[in-house]
Parts: sequence; structure tokens; C-alpha cells
Amino acid sequence: MKNIRFEFTCSRQVPLYAHLCNQYLNHDQLDITVGYQKQVYFIEALGELKQLESLADAIAQDFLISVWLTDSRISLIDSRMGSHQLLPDAKVEQEFCQQCLPKFGDNQSPLFGDISLKCDCCHGASRLHKAHLGLSYTDLVSIAETLLRDGAAQLPNKTPITLSLSPLSHTGRDKLLICNPNTLNAQFHLKDHHILALSSIEKPLITARPVNEHPKLDAPLYDLCFAYNRAMVVLCEILRLKGIDWLYFHGDNLSKPMVWIQSAWSTISSETDNNEPLVVLDNAPEPLHDEASFNGIVARWKKGLISCTQSDVDGTDDKRSDAGLCALHAGNLESGQGKNSAVIYFSQEQTGQIVTLDRAQNAELFFSLPTLPSIGYDIYHHLEQSPQRDVVNKFKQKYPDDYLRLLDLNLASPTDNLQSLWAIAAVILGIPTKTLTKDALSDALIGCAMAHRGSNSPRIDYPLTKGEAHRSLNWCKTLGSLISFRLADDRDSYKLAFGMQDSLADFLANWIEHQDLNIGISSVVLAGSEFANEVLTQRLSLRLGNNFPLKINHKLDLDGNNLAVGGLYLKKRRQ
Repeated sequence: MKNIRFEFTCSRQVPLYAHLCNQYLNHDQLDITVGYQKQVYFIEALGELKQLESLADAIAQDFLISVWLTDSRISLIDSRMGSHQLLPDAKVEQEFCQQCLPKFGDNQSPLFGDISLKCDCCHGASRLHKAHLGLSYTDLVSIAETLLRDGAAQLPNKTPITLSLSPLSHTGRDKLLICNPNTLNAQFHLKDHHILALSSIEKPLITARPVNEHPKLDAPLYDLCFAYNRAMVVLCEILRLKGIDWLYFHGDNLSKPMVWIQSAWSTISSETDNNEPLVVLDNAPEPLHDEASFNGIVARWKKGLISCTQSDVDGTDDKRSDAGLCALHAGNLESGQGKNSAVIYFSQEQTGQIVTLDRAQNAELFFSLPTLPSIGYDIYHHLEQSPQRDVVNKFKQKYPDDYLRLLDLNLASPTDNLQSLWAIAAVILGIPTKTLTKDALSDALIGCAMAHRGSNSPRIDYPLTKGEAHRSLNWCKTLGSLISFRLADDRDSYKLAFGMQDSLADFLANWIEHQDLNIGISSVVLAGSEFANEVLTQRLSLRLGNNFPLKINHKLDLDGNNLAVGGLYLKKRRQ
């Protein structure tokens, strides 16, 4: 007889894992105990080797990969930590699991298309969206036929989801629903962590670059996902049989793509359709305030628990200038160590900043991105009036079409972010885009950087300017440096796009090392939506991670509820 424990370590709570643990409490032949401690779900059992082998096979089949799973193992134990008490699993959202999916989702199954099929394992039929109740196989076939005939159709939902065979006319990056996963590697550049995320029980969106010279996919980046509810599973299988590999889709309240950072997945921001908390943090150190809000998210502290909920009122106690410090406090929560730390916070919505805390936990704003001109004529005027005027005039003469594109720029606010700088750089490098929007241009630059082969590139200059309160970026000199490299060698925009990311990572590492000499830096928090850019994230990890521990609080968003949570620890009076 042996006592063994099956462990699943997760960066966040996985309600379906809790649900499955509870299912195993009903095991007929073994006395099983379960538990959840320090982010680890576990199942314990005492039995003979043959029984335990059978249990291991069943658990391996049932516990599908979660996007939050960071480690799993089986170990011999001397004593148990678990109990026979049920684990809370009230927020399970998955509509299907490995047991019911082949029954209603495989065209070879006699039950194919029955989305109301009951499942004793996940009970997914009880979670069908009310708009899908009563949807029959015939109804889903009809939606597929409409799509194939008209080129577009709608799937009922709280807000109907539009499905299309061609790009949809909306702003932002195109989203693709994958119907045939077997063709993914022929369509996109994907790594193992992308495949695991797409196949995980959460079915999140991830960002990927299509293969070069794809006959249909001509955008630099796409957001992809697999079918995430039963109706979609059946619809995708019907379309796969018709030769459809993927669809464009769009709907309100769709989540943002996941971010791969420091060898784990994170969310940019969390959303919920009800009053359920976005996150609950246990054993949180006592903050300076009981409540704080940021961008419509309210964080509350009570008896060691921090909970975040969405508010109908888009109130913000804290100004945009506080976002970096809020992110730093939130990033330090897991370790409980706030002193001698820094945050590199780059956001598309808030001001990009580097903020430090010294040994007395006094905050200092070391760096803040400047607000760039939003109009192309103003951008060119600033460049022309700067010491870079000579190279700018040469750019105007040698690349008149790109000069005109620069004049046509009209960047959406805010512009105190890297995304705006990437957009201008994309025009300077002559990277083609369908539109001159900030989103499209920024994606084009990042896509080019991802396509660069190798790690060598020109060193673009990112000089600091010293203001009265903090340092900023001499962006004219940065763009002048980029123009100079293009004038010298116009053969490889991929290399220069990559150089923009790699050089910034190098400068950031130098700036943090400078701060380390001044106040001592024991760790660096990375936060903000701009770290969805995997090239910048990877290069910064290589440049900075060699000398400093890089921290991400994976329990929180990169650029959402973390700001409200961090606001609880700001040393300032509430209004």
C-alpha cells in the first residue's frame, strides 16, 4: 500500500480543477482526500499499485491543460494534508471537457450536434448561454449554410457574434476563430506555449504572425482562438468538413489576448458579465486605504482579503501619472517586498513610466514617456526644428511617398506610449499597412520585428532628457537615428524594426543599472499592456534578467485590476 499525492500548481485559481477534485471524492474503491494550498490543487490516495496506476491514468485524462498551470507532479507522501471537504468551484465557466467533447463535437459520433448533452464530469450543459438553449444541430447547420452562401452570419449570444469569411470592417486587430487546428502550423508562426494556450480549457485569444506571403492573411498580426463554447465547437466542425480552416469573428465584450511574459501567461485586463469579483487575494498585507478605484475597477480590502469588482461608474481616484506606482505596489504584493524595487510600466492607455522605491519605500519617478504630437505635420515640424533636420530633409527627398504618409498621420490619443512611437517608426521605415491608424502601424512594426532572423541589429539611440521632476525621451533624436540607418541601408526593414525593440531593451537595462548604483534595486516589476509585444518582452528579459530578478504578479492583470489594487497602497489622501 502506498500513499501518493497528485499536485497541480497554478498561477491563478482554476475552478474546473476544484470541480474535478470534488468529483474524485466520490471514488468507489479508494479513500481520497483533496485540497488547495499555496496555489496548488492536490488529490491524495492510499492504495495498491494497480489501483493507483488506474487512478493516475484517469486523472491524466481528466485534468486537461489550463492556461494557468505552471507545474504538475506525483509524489509519495507519509501523511495527508487534504480532507473530504468540497473545494469551492462556483465560478466554473467551461461548457465541455474531454469526456463530452468527442460525443457532441465529433462528426463521427451519433450524438454529434447535441449541445444540450449532459456530462457527469463537467456538467457543462448546465452552463449553456441562454441564447444557445434550444439550438439544435439543424439550427447550427443553417447558420453554417448562411455563412457559406452570404459570406457572413451571426451566432446568437448576449451580443451576437458576427462570423465572416472575409475581414470585418471594424477598428483594431482581426480576430480569427480556428475551425481546423490541423492547419495551424501551415498558417502561422507558433511556438509550443501558443499551442498549449489555444488547446487549454480556457480557450483564450493569443496573438500570432501569419507565415510570410500567405495568400489570404496579409495583416502583420492576428488574434486567434479555438471554439470556446459548445455551439461554436459544432459550428466549427461543420465548417471544417466544408474545407473552412478559419473564420473572422467579432463581438462586444470579447476578452483581450493573453500575454506570454516570464515563461507564463498573464491577462492584460479582466472582465466579467456579473457582480462576481474579478480577483480575490488572500493574506494581503494591510494597505493604507480600504478602497481604491482605477478605470472602472474598484479594489477593496477587508480582514486580509483584497477583492476587485467592476463599477458602473468609471471613476478613478488615481491620476494617470500614478499608474506606474500603482503597478509597482501590485507587482510587489506576492513577495511582500516593496523596498529597493522598480517598475517598468508601459501601457497603451496610461503614461509609460519607470518608478522606483528606495529602502525607505519612498517613491521616485525616474522616467516618463513624452506626449508625442498626434498630427503628422506637427511630428515633421518638430523633427525639422531639431538637430536632426539634415537627415529629415534627406528622408523627405529620398522617400517622398513615406514623407507624405508621415504628413497624413493622425494618431488617436493618448500618445505618451510606445505604441505611438512604433506607429511613427513604421511610417519612417516605409512598412506598408492597409490604414494609417496607430493600431495598424504599431502591429506592422512589431510584425516586422518578429520576422527578423537572428539577434543582431543596429543600435537605435534612446537619449534621455532631464526635466525639472524626471527624465523623458528625446524622441526626435530617436527617430533621427532610425532615419539615418534607413538612409544608410534600405534593404532590411525587419532588422531596423527589431533594432527599435532591442535597443530600447538595452537602454532600459542601462537605466535600471544606473538606478541600482544610486538606491539599490533588488527586483524589477514588469507591467502594462505594451508587454503584449513579445519581441520587447523577450529582449528585455535577456538584457535585464541577467542582472535583476524580473517580477510579474500573475494573480493580477498586467494593466487592469492591478492598478486598482496598487492604489490601496499609495501614500496619499483620498479625495
